[in-house]
Amino acid sequence: MNKNTIVHVDLGGSRISALAGMVLESGALKILGEQSRTSDDVKCGIVEKMTGAAYKINETTKLLHNALHIDAVTSVSISLNAKSMKHFPYSVKEPIRKPITEEYLKELQKGSRNNVKTDTMDVIESIPLAYYIDGQRIIDPVGHKGSNLRADYNMIVCNQIVKENIERSIERTGLAVDYIHLGAEAMATAILDEDDRERGCAIIAFGATTTTLAVYCEGVLQELLVVPLGGYNITKDIQELGISFNNAELLKCKTGSALERLVAKPVNVKIPSADPNGEPVLISTQFLATIIESRLAEILDPILDHLDQIAYPLQAGIVITGGAAKLNNLIDFLVEKTGFPVRKGSHAEWLTDDTDPKFHDPSYSQTVGAILLTNELREDELAMSAKAIKPKIPSNGIFTKLGKKLNDGVQKLFEYDEIEKEKNT
Repeated sequence: MNKNTIVHVDLGGSRISALAGMVLESGALKILGEQSRTSDDVKCGIVEKMTGAAYKINETTKLLHNALHIDAVTSVSISLNAKSMKHFPYSVKEPIRKPITEEYLKELQKGSRNNVKTDTMDVIESIPLAYYIDGQRIIDPVGHKGSNLRADYNMIVCNQIVKENIERSIERTGLAVDYIHLGAEAMATAILDEDDRERGCAIIAFGATTTTLAVYCEGVLQELLVVPLGGYNITKDIQELGISFNNAELLKCKTGSALERLVAKPVNVKIPSADPNGEPVLISTQFLATIIESRLAEILDPILDHLDQIAYPLQAGIVITGGAAKLNNLIDFLVEKTGFPVRKGSHAEWLTDDTDPKFHDPSYSQTVGAILLTNELREDELAMSAKAIKPKIPSNGIFTKLGKKLNDGVQKLFEYDEIEKEKNT
């Protein structure tokens, strides 16, 4: 596979997709293509049927390879957004004896992950929130001295089975996992700017089987909540009226409303019955909105409660994304329930001008962000490798430093005698 091509596998609640992209020198993302298959192997972000998931991952990546005429796909990146994920604060306090370095902070962060990880709980991310040297908060501690350092982290954890099942599914295909991204971070990369993150912003991502709340403030992820309900559950409620799942999904997207009161002129829609021998089903758009609003309130109830309790200012409001975020009047529903300004997130500015318009759909936000993050991590690794192999030129004082560690006899090998000193002079 071309070293610049990045393949991301999206393990969605209704589909498993493989998408190939390339980040150009300009920073824009060129999407090369996508292959997708309907799937019921993943529920609420957890792979429940590993054999089925592995088959579809293998099928979509091979079809992608054949359709795009690229080198064989050997590795993929993935994102995690599972119902068991949660966050909690964690602090580490260590004595410091010399100026703090970037390497020291990375080791401290790695140690915090190892301290929290257990046999049943895995750490997805360890996000630095704040640093304190001798009790005083320091924005960037690199280069500072002191007696002790305290580091505060936001630990994002989940049941170990989440990562294990995904990795085992991909291993069955013979592919390697490049990077595992936190779904919330991938979405934020695609649809938020630095000002949103600093001033305070909440992402609500509406997926098929999960709805995720991610709150950013002071530049970092502060809160995370994953509700195991999504657009799929709304469609299933509509299906109970006696129509097929596909027709229920179509009805929801075309004529559904998140607020019953906003259905100004109710009409009756005739839909074929799920029973081939049954009469067509007549459904009022007002009654349809009642079903949708009721289920939507249940899905968002824990998220709205969480928003009420957070202490962070959300000056940038709420940004919605995800495939189910296209529901009519969803913004009105959220504005009415929260009082915050609400807007739809867009990742379109990241895409090249010749990108197929279908990839502007909010259901691709997480994938777009994950590819951008993968590209950034690859570039960081290349920079580190180049730095590691760069020839090191000894400093002028290297022999003096070495001499201090050697015995007197060996030191004489590095000393000039009086005659040589006179010649050099």
